[in-house]
Amino acid sequence: MKRTLFLISVLFYVYSCQSAEVEDPNFIGRDKEKYQSAKEGESKTLLKEILEKQTDFPSFKSDFSMQIQTFIPKKDNVYLDGKLYFSKETKQVKIQLMDSFFGMIFTELIADPTQIQIKPTSTKEIQTFPMGDILIQDPNTGKKFAIPFPVIYEYLTGAYVTEIQNPKAKFNTKDSRIALTKPDGEYEYFFKQGNLDRLELASTKRGLKAIALVKTKPDQIHPPKEITTKVISLDTEKENVLILIKLKKSQIMEVSSNVFRF
Repeated sequence: MKRTLFLISVLFYVYSCQSAEVEDPNFIGRDKEKYQSAKEGESKTLLKEILEKQTDFPSFKSDFSMQIQTFIPKKDNVYLDGKLYFSKETKQVKIQLMDSFFGMIFTELIADPTQIQIKPTSTKEIQTFPMGDILIQDPNTGKKFAIPFPVIYEYLTGAYVTEIQNPKAKFNTKDSRIALTKPDGEYEYFFKQGNLDRLELASTKRGLKAIALVKTKPDQIHPPKEITTKVISLDTEKENVLILIKLKKSQIMEVSSNVFRF
């Protein structure tokens, strides 16, 4: 899959590694137990239980903060702020990234289920790519690292609800896990009490493994409170980056179609 180049090269503030640590989850991977097809009775029962718990995933807007913890060539932390918009009708997400100090927007991103569009505010050029990884470049070191945007997108939009209903999905009913092979890799959805708790991706094609964990409020599953994402390189089995996204001041509301324009 072609990767999205997401170049953050200005207004980029890096703090020392003495900053707060981002939760470092372990990659679980596929269980050795046999997975059942979606046609099996136990699979249908599990899917029904999960679907009965799912929220409506309405449109919303939210402020957010992002902490990116890098490890190579040294451990550093990057902090960004931003605004996030989601339209239930079109399944579009718009993200405005801004520096934490001045609050100035320097990059805008609009994504739907099939593509990502990126526009730095310093230029009129709009780049369009298939839905996939976002490459962030640290201007201090020149190091680039991939963020698997699909796993974040599925949490923000509730797109995983459609994915787990794919007739090709495989079910581990013992542990409430649903696995699905997609063109860009192996996805697995982990549920706890009917709600999505963890999403894992293993992609030989993209050379990475990724974990996404979600934290929600007891009375609010959507939008989530926090999303923690970890990316692991397949060739070294070492973590490349940890990303913590905290949503703040979230408001359930209709979002104008004009928002999803540059």
